[in-house]
Amino acid sequence: MIERICVKCGDRWVDEKKSSMCPKCRSLQGSRSKRKGANNERRFADKLQESFDKYGLKIRVRRTPRSGSIHGFEPSDLLWSGLSNDSIFKRHFELKNSASWSIESWYEKAKEIEIEQGTNRPISLVIRKPNSQQAYVVVDEDDYIKMLIELEILKH
Repeated sequence: MIERICVKCGDRWVDEKKSSMCPKCRSLQGSRSKRKGANNERRFADKLQESFDKYGLKIRVRRTPRSGSIHGFEPSDLLWSGLSNDSIFKRHFELKNSASWSIESWYEKAKEIEIEQGTNRPISLVIRKPNSQQAYVVVDEDDYIKMLIELEILKH
């Protein structure tokens, strides 16, 4: 056990972790991160809902409560109602609000969860950097091609 001094608050504490912050400051930092993620999920759900309402679609979307934290519950960050069985929105949406991006690991984790749950829905990562207004969507190449072809068929 080593006595340490917290770089955030200056408190002294003793533990074996190699963190430069005391347990209280580490906890607060984790809470901020969770809040940042939840706000991003609400922002995207609200943006989708506004678009559905604008076009008169009877689809409802909202952030999954405690998204990802309840094993066996909806693993996607969004909860839906009013979707048809063949809806393009029947996907696993994973929303990220991070300064550093780990696209492959996020995608693979979402894919593993879908396989584990037995739902096997396509994955959509919606990613943005903190304090940025611009978000980006990442989908599998084959899934993207399929979406483009379906849109082209609908046009004709």
